[in-house]
Amino acid sequence: MNVDKLRQTIEQLLASQPDNKRLRDNLEGLVNAPSFPGLTWFWGPRLYARSRPLFRPLILNQFSDWLVDDKGGWKKVRWSEHAVDLENWLDAARAARDVVLVRKLQAWKFAKQDGWGRDSARYCEALKHAYKSAPTPAARAIVLDEFDDWFDLDEAAARDLYQIDSAASPFILKHLPRYYWDDKKRAMWDGLGGDARIKGDNKFYYALYRALMPLERWHAELVLLADGIPEASRLNDALEERHLSGYGIERGATMIKLLEKRGRDVMPYIRAHLDDLVGGWRGDPVKPVLDLAVKQGWWDLWASAIRSGRGNQHFNRAVETLVRDEALDEPTRIERLKALAGVSREWNWPGVGLAVVHELHDSQAVALYKRYPDLVRGPFRPNVTPRWWRGSEGLLQALLLAGDEEMIDIVASRYATRVGENRSNDHPASSFAEWEASIGNAPLPVSPAKTETNKKKKEKRKGALQVLAEYYQAIRDRNDAEFARRAANVLTRIPAYSIYDFNSTLRGNPLARLLFVRSLDTYLTVPGAVRDLVEGSEINVQKLAYRILAQDDVRARALAAQNIDILVGTLLRPILRKTRLPAFDALANAARHDAATGERVLSRARDALRLPDKKYPKEELIGLIAKVITANPSLAAAKEQPIIYRRSLAPGAEAAP
Repeated sequence: MNVDKLRQTIEQLLASQPDNKRLRDNLEGLVNAPSFPGLTWFWGPRLYARSRPLFRPLILNQFSDWLVDDKGGWKKVRWSEHAVDLENWLDAARAARDVVLVRKLQAWKFAKQDGWGRDSARYCEALKHAYKSAPTPAARAIVLDEFDDWFDLDEAAARDLYQIDSAASPFILKHLPRYYWDDKKRAMWDGLGGDARIKGDNKFYYALYRALMPLERWHAELVLLADGIPEASRLNDALEERHLSGYGIERGATMIKLLEKRGRDVMPYIRAHLDDLVGGWRGDPVKPVLDLAVKQGWWDLWASAIRSGRGNQHFNRAVETLVRDEALDEPTRIERLKALAGVSREWNWPGVGLAVVHELHDSQAVALYKRYPDLVRGPFRPNVTPRWWRGSEGLLQALLLAGDEEMIDIVASRYATRVGENRSNDHPASSFAEWEASIGNAPLPVSPAKTETNKKKKEKRKGALQVLAEYYQAIRDRNDAEFARRAANVLTRIPAYSIYDFNSTLRGNPLARLLFVRSLDTYLTVPGAVRDLVEGSEINVQKLAYRILAQDDVRARALAAQNIDILVGTLLRPILRKTRLPAFDALANAARHDAATGERVLSRARDALRLPDKKYPKEELIGLIAKVITANPSLAAAKEQPIIYRRSLAPGAEAAP
């Protein structure tokens, strides 16, 4: 259907269909036509006039000021070509306080003549005229709400708004020009800033200052403040008021200059904005701070700069230097090492948080562990924990030689989540002794060919997995209770969502197979270990606990009954089907232990059966109910009693013996 035919069809529908609901249904059959949105100027005002509540969703969904012509090309629909209808429509939307539609229509009205975007000059003139014409503060607030769209104010318009009513200051700040990654374009609005100073509106002035002040002027003014304000508290307040906002601004040189002039007097300001000092991707912003901190003996700033800086190079170099520097006394060395350890930065939002931890490379971790093992077990534990992309084979070797069970379990908890290369046991080292001899303390040789280097890294990783599997296998062969305790310690340390593909992990990871598959009955020797697994953070660890409790074993039934408080929650809380089904088996096993437990499981299962969730495995849930009733027949309701049908006998016939 071409554009003219489509318009005629819409016009006929508008004229012949008095029922608005049927008209809407007919129009919704036309929305797939490519040219339909481009005719907004025609059908939009008419539908809005007929029934705003009924047709408004259709209007907003199909609104467009671009038309797809009969040849598939795009053509801009100019406001001036249909100004009468569109102006009347805009007035009706304003009268109805339909802000969303008003903004769309104004963006159309003040669009650029060519191309995309808005003509900011015309838009600002219209804003000034509407704001001046508004007779009351409430009317002016409505104007600002209608013009609160994506655009940049110019200083002349901003000054007019502010002079009419200073309540426009939040709107002005919201629509200031933004200079992302280009601080050379920043320009202070001195006229508007002067107006704010005259009114005594310092809060608004400094908000303008932080958003618009050029870097050179800011630098010069802060240096003058450092020379002219002797009191440290007043100086820090003044610096805080003037701290520039924006992205990609190189504030480091100015902040270094302040430190050189005033030293510790400006440390509160520096510490509050340390990320601005050592952040950024241009060059190495951390090094000047470290050089100055070492020169002045500001070791607190030195440690904070290393922790806040991006990249691990300064962190690893500092740890290595401290460990090897024999000129330092022990208390000072340990104090500085502790200042470097732990989480570097955090970002927290409602429901989610992220933490950045500097990674201590394997050679530095080994050197630190050999000299200060307690620091590795304590403050440096997050820094030495293996990542999915990098192992800690040298540290693992040192831990095994030292017999450090706690740290071995932590390292194993990360290796247990790795996807191995294949399912075979063709590893470069078949025993711990061979693996130790093959690695030693030297790093892997660097091959000219990248493929050869990657191959060696894979072999080294497979060797670590195999050695850990043999280590825990030896514990299981020696003592089941000790293995259950250690294995539970490993599994409960696995972070949530850290196993992406569980089946691939089992196929290629011998340690994961030992912990998740090959030792189910062994865990029953330590009831506390099983309860820890039930409360594990990783879903596959919880599923392992359900499988342990579902075993046909008296100990498993007793443990399942003891953990019934946790198990019954799996019936109603949202979990994956693959996890819910093993939980059903564990619940059925618990119901076999005693009638009281069976009654509790049955009551909660009946509640779950009434859930409206269509994806809930109701067939398996009915099977669970049947298993509970089979184990405890007295719990069956009247409708759940079995019905036995017998063949009726003829009159006078005797039943067969």
